[in-house]
Amino acid sequence: MIENVLQQQQDKKDKKKVATGNVRKEHHCSVCGKLNPATICHACEDRIRAEAAEHKRDIEKK
Repeated sequence: MIENVLQQQQDKKDKKKVATGNVRKEHHCSVCGKLNPATICHACEDRIRAEAAEHKRDIEKK
C-alpha cells in the first residue's frame, strides 16, 4: 500500500523531469536504477560480464 503511494509520487516527479526545452531528462542505469548517463553503469556491466563468463565455463564443463 505504502509502496504504491510512494511509486505514484515518484511517477509524478518523473513526469515533471521529462525533457522540455532546456530541461534535461535524468538517465538511470537499466539494471540497478542508479543515476548514470549510460544505459548500463560500469559496475552492472562488469557484474553481467562476470556472470556470463561463469555461465559459459559451467556449460563448457559439461
